[in-house]
Amino acid sequence: MPAAQPSARRTDLDLLRILVCGAVILAHALLIFAAEPRYHVKSAEPWAVATVAYEAMRIATLAIFFALAGWSAVASLRRRAAGRYLRDRLARVLLPLVAGILLLGPVIKWIELGQGRDLRIGGFRLVPPPDYGFLEFLPRYLTRLNLMTWSHLWFLAYLFLISLALLPLLQWLARRPLAEAVPGRAVGYAPAALLAGLVAGTGAYWPFLPNLAQDWANLGYFAALFVLGGVLAAWPGLEARLRAEAPGLLALALAGLALVVWCGPSVPGRLGVGLCAWGSTGAALGYAGRHPPPAGKAMAWLGEATMPVYVLHHVPVLALGVLVLPLGWGEPVAVLAIWLPATVVSLVAYRWLVQPWRVPRVLVGMGAARG
Repeated sequence: MPAAQPSARRTDLDLLRILVCGAVILAHALLIFAAEPRYHVKSAEPWAVATVAYEAMRIATLAIFFALAGWSAVASLRRRAAGRYLRDRLARVLLPLVAGILLLGPVIKWIELGQGRDLRIGGFRLVPPPDYGFLEFLPRYLTRLNLMTWSHLWFLAYLFLISLALLPLLQWLARRPLAEAVPGRAVGYAPAALLAGLVAGTGAYWPFLPNLAQDWANLGYFAALFVLGGVLAAWPGLEARLRAEAPGLLALALAGLALVVWCGPSVPGRLGVGLCAWGSTGAALGYAGRHPPPAGKAMAWLGEATMPVYVLHHVPVLALGVLVLPLGWGEPVAVLAIWLPATVVSLVAYRWLVQPWRVPRVLVGMGAARG
């Protein structure tokens, strides 16, 4: 299959960003009902379907997000100097992280504490709900580090650190001529063995508490995915191989997920994480590359919305979770009642509270509106 043309707008990658962003919102709605205890809002009893579906989405969405970020970093360094790249990372990654901690974090932490839960750098514990109001809590949050949370925005912290630490390698990949040669089939599957060995050898993935200080195994795992994305940007021939192997990579992802579900936190389970991660990434890139959507206003608008929606979505997910759980609806209905409205609220908030205004745009990493 022919290699992708680097000069054209990659609508296939835009589509993946949009779909993965929607999947992240669904994953957080599922997490309310999954067996994983470390979350801000939880149902009284876990739902097995949500547990399996959440694990699949957690593995796939993180792997695809970090790979796409690595691809974008190398593509960016082809067009700009390292200094401009660093300023871009500060504006588009670090600033939304800080803004989210200060502006959205208080609401997220308040919901969490109201549920009798407390997620901190050191771990998770059950606590009595506060006996005071939000306005009294707000100054405490802003002046006590042990109350602050980056919640889902941990991804931006890891991404920022990885983007800076790997800059020399990214520059080297960006300076290389594009490798158009399509490798053999084995090369398309080889990263799965690399990731499986890395996750199993370092003990990554379980338990999942992204606090950086005690999470070096996952940091290395995500960095490897980021590098693989950068390699794909420098090697269009490998992308062509992924398109050819998309069905097999999907089968690999499902086989890896089966190991995760059956073996749990063990060496075989961690091997399954690595297999599922690369299978999901390769299949997603392969199928999207086979069927890239046409460019258009809707695609451009949704593509630009992915970062703001990612930053904003957790508040409506948690708020809806608190509202829906006491109603006693069945789990499938409850998940839909959280996921779909939270997606709509996030998109509406982006359209009316972020997109038209300079300061909110800057705070979510979009930059000022074009004149």
